[in-house]
Amino acid sequence: MIETNLVEDLRQLSPPSLGWLVWLAGVVVAALGAGWLLRRRTVRPPPRVAPRPAPDVWEATLWELERLLPLLRADQSRAYGIASTALLRRYLECRFGIEAPLLATEEFLTAARRSPALSEAHRDALGKYLRLCDLLKFGRAVAETEELQQLHMAAVAFVTTSRPLNPMAGPATAPHTRGPAP
Repeated sequence: MIETNLVEDLRQLSPPSLGWLVWLAGVVVAALGAGWLLRRRTVRPPPRVAPRPAPDVWEATLWELERLLPLLRADQSRAYGIASTALLRRYLECRFGIEAPLLATEEFLTAARRSPALSEAHRDALGKYLRLCDLLKFGRAVAETEELQQLHMAAVAFVTTSRPLNPMAGPATAPHTRGPAP
């Protein structure tokens, strides 16, 4: 029998070559890099679209008032009173800086009287309008369609006559809506 020294035989073997593994890793990295460059060249960012300018607050308010036209019915008079006063209060806050949403009507009118931005005629018209709407909202009064139409025309007239002569000079813009120009 042939005697061999296994440990000595193993020492004489050459270590395995890892060159093929390095070459394979290089090919994979090159392929990934080429793929990334190709994708980067073909995928272009979407074109930038210029943002649409926000409408003036008075324009948006008039549009929102127009959306209330279906409420000009006797059975919807309370809903009209609630919605239209909320619109006018938001308009006054944006246009004139009069904090309005959480004040009672009399508190709000007192704040409006202190504001130099509103003319006396506008304050009087606003007071009359808000008091009539309070009757619809809290007094459970019911207005006929013709009365609601007159009330609506008063709201539209208030907004159109209180808008700035130069719309670009107005201090505020509308918060969220876009509608047709009056």
